[in-house]
Amino acid sequence: MKVRGTGRGRRLGLAREKVIEAALAANDLDGPDSFSLRRRAGEWGAEVTSLYNHVPNKDALLVGVAEMLLGGVDLSGTDAGIWPERARAYATAFRTAALRHPKAFTLVLTRPTQSVAALETVRCALAGFPELALAPQELVHVVRSFAGFTVGMIMRELGSAITVGAVEPEQVRRRVDEMVAVGDPLLSSAAPYLAVSDHRAEFEHGIELLIAGLAVRVGVPYDGGPKGARS
Repeated sequence: MKVRGTGRGRRLGLAREKVIEAALAANDLDGPDSFSLRRRAGEWGAEVTSLYNHVPNKDALLVGVAEMLLGGVDLSGTDAGIWPERARAYATAFRTAALRHPKAFTLVLTRPTQSVAALETVRCALAGFPELALAPQELVHVVRSFAGFTVGMIMRELGSAITVGAVEPEQVRRRVDEMVAVGDPLLSSAAPYLAVSDHRAEFEHGIELLIAGLAVRVGVPYDGGPKGARS
């Protein structure tokens, strides 16, 4: 999208939503760290001062991008089935949205917002465990545990967190050799698995650990995973 403007900050077709959409496209391309409001204003054919009619500064614009991304998370499948299915659907919805915007989505994970979209995602998460009859404080602990895991795994998959594993076979072999060379038996035995990054498998495995642990804590049956038969 190109936003055109006339001189001295006057503009044609420059609206807040369009500015945020353009900023989202720019962040998808370059990532938040490379985003420059002045540079983008020039590319959009507008003066920076005209953008300030819609957003007060770069930080506010990036918050707007985060809110737009949050509003695009598809939570439609998070109100069906039993609580483990809803927990899986909720976490998967965020991962799916992140993979659609791998560079820009870090804004959602690192910039707190009190927007309507943000509060709706919180409400949706809180509503996912009615069968467990959790006290409000316990419910918040549970939701934050799932959220913390989900955010951490997404950040790792997007390359914003440290990981030992790799995807390319040559990198995997090199990392196995590096770990084995340390000479620690435990590290050596785990090296072939530590060296590999299967983000989807690890994401799903971690969610199942959380679900199984919560089931034990509250004393309810665990369904054994997405393909398992419910106990």
